[in-house]
Amino acid sequence: MDVRPSHDDIDGIPPPAATPFLAGHTREWQELVAASKSERMHHAWLLQGPRGVGKATLAFAFARHLVGVPWTSGEEQTVAFDAEDPIIRQIASGAHPNVIHIQRAEADRGGYKTQITVDEIRRLQGFFRSTATPGWRIAILDPADDLNRNAANALLKILEEPPARSIFLITNHAPGRILPTIRSRCRTLRIDGLDTQTLKTATQRLLPDIGGDDLAAVADLARGSLRQAVILRQGGGVDVLREADRILGSVDQDWQAVHALLDGLQQKGREVAFDLFRDRLCDRLAELAADAASKGRAREGAAIAGFCLSEQARFREAAAYNLDRKQAILSFLDRYRSLRAEAS
Repeated sequence: MDVRPSHDDIDGIPPPAATPFLAGHTREWQELVAASKSERMHHAWLLQGPRGVGKATLAFAFARHLVGVPWTSGEEQTVAFDAEDPIIRQIASGAHPNVIHIQRAEADRGGYKTQITVDEIRRLQGFFRSTATPGWRIAILDPADDLNRNAANALLKILEEPPARSIFLITNHAPGRILPTIRSRCRTLRIDGLDTQTLKTATQRLLPDIGGDDLAAVADLARGSLRQAVILRQGGGVDVLREADRILGSVDQDWQAVHALLDGLQQKGREVAFDLFRDRLCDRLAELAADAASKGRAREGAAIAGFCLSEQARFREAAAYNLDRKQAILSFLDRYRSLRAEAS
């Protein structure tokens, strides 16, 4: 299948635009389908949840439904499509006149931009001005976290006066990474991680050669994320994630061991493992912030959440300017140590 490339593609695994099934999220799917049958469906949906749990896959599945692609449901997946359906292939390649996918664009010197810029939102404006076949005009923006300020403001203007018969499906990993004014114009649909059995079944479908022990390990560490499960298996990341959890949980850090770990992760060919380690640090902090807030420790939760957002911005800056990745992690750990000391 001809598929438009993306900055976060995984070798050998179909991206959300080309994935012919939806694993889990039955309640969310039913809510979207029910809304599509009503006379006043909300024009903008914010699909909010952890990275890799299936938000974009859900968005593309619903887009197919809105343009009339038939689907079935079964025990092993909430929704299944015929991968050879010409409309599915057209959407996956970015050629369908009624569906547009907004994401990070390719950079002029190769690779991809680190943000969604206002140029991509201008593409969205052009899409709504163009002539299309009758029916819904569907914009999938994935994710809102990547919007820079100018792009976010341009999107807000469109949401404030949405074109007729338009539907916006906007994914969002972290609530703090989206403008409150954009969020207020959307109907939020919370997308949680997959349960263990659904995750195992979906992982086996994408990685049919995975063994029982490996499957159990990645399902345990992926925290409901199918994308994470696949990356763990392909990138040898099970031990890497365990090390990230151990380091964040350590009171007295073994800095010699940390340096040795980071030196190993910086070796050629271990880019995926390094990214897993870095992302795990941020994801674990988000979990700690949510846990503190749920247990009534609002100030602690807010402090961790604010720290997490600022560190994510630093990591993005380090990637954008090709700064020393090891030093970025060491600085993160040093600042986290200070945060814990202040809280104790």
